[in-house]
Parts: sequence; structure tokens; C-alpha cells
Amino acid sequence: MLAVNPAGAEQVPDSSPRMALGLIVKLKEAKPASVVRLKASSVPSDGFFKQRQRIADAARRKRVSYLVQRPTAFGAQVIHTGSAVSWAEANAQAQRLRADPDVEWVVVNEIVKRQALGTSSPPTDPGYLHGDGSSSIPSLNGGAAAPSSGPGQAWLQGLQGAANAGAANFPAAWDFIDSWSATHTLSPVVVAVLDTGRLYHPDMDGRWLPGYDFVTEPLVAGDSNGIDPDPSDMGDWVSSADKSTRPDIFDADCDLQARSSWHGLAIAGMLAANTNNGLYGAGMLEQLTGPNNGRALLMPVRVAGKCGAEVSSIIEGMLWASGVPYQGAPALPAHPARIINLSFGGDGACDSTSNAGPIYLQTIATLRSSGVLVVASAGNGAEIRASMPANCPGVLAVTSLNQQGYKAAYANMLSDGVAVASGDVVSQQLTDDGVYTLSNTGLTSPDPSPTSGYTMIQEAGTSFAAPQAVGVAAMMLAVNPSLSVQQLIDLIKSTSRHVFPSGSYGTCNASVSQANCACTTATCGSGILDAPQAVAWAASTAGNMVAAVANSGGGGGGGSINWPELLGLASLTALAALKLRRPARH
Repeated sequence: MLAVNPAGAEQVPDSSPRMALGLIVKLKEAKPASVVRLKASSVPSDGFFKQRQRIADAARRKRVSYLVQRPTAFGAQVIHTGSAVSWAEANAQAQRLRADPDVEWVVVNEIVKRQALGTSSPPTDPGYLHGDGSSSIPSLNGGAAAPSSGPGQAWLQGLQGAANAGAANFPAAWDFIDSWSATHTLSPVVVAVLDTGRLYHPDMDGRWLPGYDFVTEPLVAGDSNGIDPDPSDMGDWVSSADKSTRPDIFDADCDLQARSSWHGLAIAGMLAANTNNGLYGAGMLEQLTGPNNGRALLMPVRVAGKCGAEVSSIIEGMLWASGVPYQGAPALPAHPARIINLSFGGDGACDSTSNAGPIYLQTIATLRSSGVLVVASAGNGAEIRASMPANCPGVLAVTSLNQQGYKAAYANMLSDGVAVASGDVVSQQLTDDGVYTLSNTGLTSPDPSPTSGYTMIQEAGTSFAAPQAVGVAAMMLAVNPSLSVQQLIDLIKSTSRHVFPSGSYGTCNASVSQANCACTTATCGSGILDAPQAVAWAASTAGNMVAAVANSGGGGGGGSINWPELLGLASLTALAALKLRRPARH
């Protein structure tokens, strides 16, 4: 977790040690290949039993002990003792194994953390609460179990001057989709959420597709088994009893956590909460459908339990969700995802020389070739660079702004990606409305009570920046399913609002760790995520005449642009002229 200091003070990252659950080991083949050239579906030519013996021989030669061995992607094997160890210890083992003549490569199976921040007094009052009186914005007034008072979903509302300058302006994107879909058919989209798993909430009825659980350690999973077809979130709380009775599992890097985060539900609620049903809050993707034009479009892929997520679980979850076969894979999904939301991250550069870099690079390249976009949160350490895999080439990285459009105090900086308002925290207190989204009142296990268990909560962290870019990408694919991964990334970045607010804080310095500061394109990515601009330009590349958003800052109604009129005036000449200039910036 991040220690959050008063505004303007230096941010102190968590000093607890990095931890790992064993190693990912690839033995040599007759024709050795680097991980960056392997296929995810590669299988060792000598079979499982021979691999088992060769791994044992290499481990014995290099004094590496393990109790558990299982096959994984890229023809590799995961080995561990059943207990977490420090990253330094695992890395020392990896270095010894890399020196063995029968070993091709080794990756430390690091346990990475979710990119959310704890706050001191989470409210339970739900509702969109549009605030500006515009009838064109969905207004959810709450029901018997969902009173209408509360901070409202400012992150999901329109631009309302300087007070909400960091928002993506989703209402204007909804307006555009309403107008566009009157004469066009929206394509189905599948979004995979790699997180703590699926948790029931009445505002998510009908929105879940089948998923899978890739958490391997039963105690971490909390479900008494390992990898299985049930992606349910069993809770990620960590008690003092956990740490005292099994310090080998609940290690020094695993903080005491009195309540479960229900992190996966929070992300899912942002994306796909049912809208205009009179309950709880709104979601970004109400207008979109999934396979067979059904309401279900979210694929829950459980990669994290107590203490975080193993790199191997994330890699397997990414491949499975994308429909990519690999060694030891369960039955692949009938409808693979086009977009992956990943709100977890670890340390290190994403290159061929780092520990996990090569396997992330190859996985991301494999997904890109399948047309799957990975969107990842930049991290919460107030560092000068994004966490991994947000810092990997081919990933769309997203960092956090406060509601006014300045860098959030905790947020990592980035030079490649985009930024969006997703809550600000100072001294463990929210300083703005944060991200108001779905949750559960259960402290450890889910509370299933229909009158007390289901609620909303204010969240903050780069965890909640990534799904906003995911939502925009999903809308873009709904209007233009032929977009490639690179086109999605390029359009999202090029249509972002390049002019960041300035004046309240000093300018961010790309070389110095800082709290709140005024962003530049060298410190917060290409600009502020702009939902209507990105969706409109995605439609334009499909051959439909659309114009740049004339006034993205037009309040809750989403600006002054008249989408039906613009669409009615389509012409090839106008379209050609449109593509020669960049969208207007405001």
C-alpha cells in the first residue's frame, strides 16, 4: 500500500519487500528459442514425465528446492515450495537455475498488487446524482436498498467547468452512440476483467459471462481448491491469525487487511452496472451488448486472492480470456475477449533483460496478433514511471488525475498513455468525490442480504483509471469492430485533451517523484481521456461521417454538438476533409 502524505509532500512508496511464489522455468529444446519467439501454445517435445525428471535434475544440481510443479504457457513449468519467499531469494534461485546447461530461461513468479488505495470512511449511499439538472443524463434515484443521497458518480458525468476537468465526458459519448445507433447496428463486445473475481450484485444482473479462476494456492484463493471454472470472489482479507499460522503463505509483503476489497466488483460496476433501473449507480456500457446481442459482456477472470496475484496467474488469465491455447489450458471461452482490464502491477522495466519482461512482452504480442487490447493501470507509488505491465510496449497505460485534472497525489507518472480522474487521496482521506461504484458490505465474506449486503463505495487509485479507458475502447469497437489494437491505442491517445489544467500546483517533473502537480504530456501521457472524441473518430474510420466534438466541455449534456444533424450531412468529400485534420482541443 502507499503511504499518502499531505499535498505537495514527497510520496513514500510501500517499503515492504517484494515477494514471489516460486519460478517459471523453461527447459531447453533440441532447437532452443527465446521466450520472445515462442508460441503460447508450445508444448515440450519430450512430454510431461520427462520434463518432470529434467526439472528435478536441474533443481538438484543448482540447489533449488520445490514441492509443486505444474505446466504453464510457452512450454514452461511453474515450480514452488508451496510457500511465498522474498523476491530476492527467488531471484537468487532463478540465477542459479539459469546457469544450468539444461535450462533455457527462468522468470521469478512475483506476487503483484492491485492498484487501489484504502480510504478512511467509505460511504454506502449510491446513485448517479447528475447534479446539473440535465434530463439527457441517466439519473438513478435509488431504491429501497439504495438511498438517493451520496457523492454521486462525478467520474461518469459530463465536464462541468474546472470542477470536473479530469473527467472523460461519458455523457457526450452516450449521446453520440444513441444518434449513431439510430442508423447503424452496434457490434457485440466482450471485456475481460482480470481481478479478484465475480461477486453477485443486483445491479450486475445479466451482465456476467462465464469465467475462470486462475488462483493456484487454495489458502490464497479461499475456496479450498486451485485453478477451477468458478471465478467467484471469496474475499481477500488477511487476518493476524493467517499471518501467524501460515507465515510461509501470508508473508511480509502481505499486509493485514481487516476487510475484503471486493475489487473485481468495483471494476465491473464501473463498466457494466445496469443503468436507468432505479437502483445503485450507472455503468459506462449500458448501450452495449455481448455475444448473440445478449446483455452479458463481462468475462470474470480471477487472478488474485489474498495478498495479490502471481505473474503466472496473470499470464494464463490473459491468454485464456483471449482464446489463446497454451500448455495446461482449460477449455477456452466460447466468446474470447477483445479487451482486457488489468488493474494490477509490479516493479521493473518491461524489456528483454528484466525478470518478467520477456514473458509479458511475448504474451502481449500474442494478444495483439489476436486483436486483443490490454489496458493496465500505471500504479500508485507516486513513481516517475509506470508499473509492469503498464510500461510494456503495446499496452495502453492509464494513470490517475484528481477531479480537477491535476495528477493524483499517489499516481505514477507516464509518458505514453492517457490520464483520467479516478479519485485523489491525501493522508488516507479522499479529497474529491473519488470513483463511486458497486461494492458489498461484508467485511470478510460477501454479505448476501438483499437489504444490507449490496451497496456502493467511494474508491481511488489507478485501478479505477484503467477501466475508464477500457469502457471507451469497448464503445469504439461497438461502432467499429474492425479496429486493430494499434488503431485503438492511437485513436485514444490522439483524441485525448492535450491541454492539462495548470495554476493550482507546480508543473510535474518527469525526473522527480511528486504528489499533486500540473501534468504535461511527458508526465501524464498524451492527454486527458476524451470518450466522445475517441468514439466519434472510431466511427469515422469505419466510413461514417462524424465530426470532432465541437465542445466537449458543454456540461452534463455532453457538449453542444448536434450528432443527428452531423450524421445526416454525411458525404465522402466531408469525410475526406475530416480525416486530414486532428480533432479540436478544448
